[in-house]
Amino acid sequence: SVNVSADPAPRYAVHHTSVTFDQAAEHCSPAGVLTTLATEQEVTNVLKVVAVAAAAPRRGEFTFWIGLRKLKDGCVVPTLPLRGFKWTKDGSEESQVSRWAEEPKHTCTTTLCAALKGELDGSNGSGFDPVVGSDSCQPPHIPSARSISLDRANSSRILVECWSSSAQLELRCSGWPAVWRLKDDSPANFTDICASCDAGFQKDASGNCMDVDECIVGRPCRHSCLNTVGSYRCFCSDQSGNQHSEDSPECAEAATSGVLMVALVAVAALVVLVLVVVVTVKCCLMRQSKKRAMKKAEKMAMDSKDSFETANEKAAT
Repeated sequence: SVNVSADPAPRYAVHHTSVTFDQAAEHCSPAGVLTTLATEQEVTNVLKVVAVAAAAPRRGEFTFWIGLRKLKDGCVVPTLPLRGFKWTKDGSEESQVSRWAEEPKHTCTTTLCAALKGELDGSNGSGFDPVVGSDSCQPPHIPSARSISLDRANSSRILVECWSSSAQLELRCSGWPAVWRLKDDSPANFTDICASCDAGFQKDASGNCMDVDECIVGRPCRHSCLNTVGSYRCFCSDQSGNQHSEDSPECAEAATSGVLMVALVAVAALVVLVLVVVVTVKCCLMRQSKKRAMKKAEKMAMDSKDSFETANEKAAT
């Protein structure tokens, strides 16, 4: 329903439909805009219309959109009357009224829209109430969560660590109505987001249970490993390419053959090493014998020379 003021100018209309800020602004156009509350007179006029709406009968708390918004690329400024918000009518920041029911959270990356909040019982509205476009999610209660930490650089982002997984889950507050969402943009289910996965699965960054590749993680097989959904299979292949289970006799024979081959290779290597050592020692011994023979021959030659010289000396005498 709609309540319209009887005053000739300006004329106010109160819409009782639950809509978003953008939808409310669209409903007002092209003939009008979301109201400003820049002066005390405007506040008085608007509250009169709200008081008439209270006789509809509609009682209790109310929240009505007004034409006051902080864009995504602007910052909340606590020292300004409008806290960095601007009137959508003309983009101005002028205001004679500054009664905030709740101080807006400081942010420079989130769109904030203001609303008039109060009681429909004849009393005045309590003031402006900042309504967050993508930062209005309440701190979540997540069973089995080890820790929930708020991103200081971005208050619409939290990191969740679960007892059941080492993965860190990232949640973002977005959408309308604003809800905590996973990285794939699906709404987070707090009941099972930290629930344990079945054997062979583990949580990913989106909270989904994904298959674990045991062949890479643990290397559990002696021969070959094949990853399967939720499990794995160990096998060996014969010379024909046929696969056999690792606990089969074929794999046992293959393992024995492999050990025997390794042993034979080791023995062959040892024999070659021994031969190399023997040949080396023999060569060294032969060289030493040859050197001794040469030295002995040289000594005999020297002795013969000395004897010959002595004989010549005697003959000369």
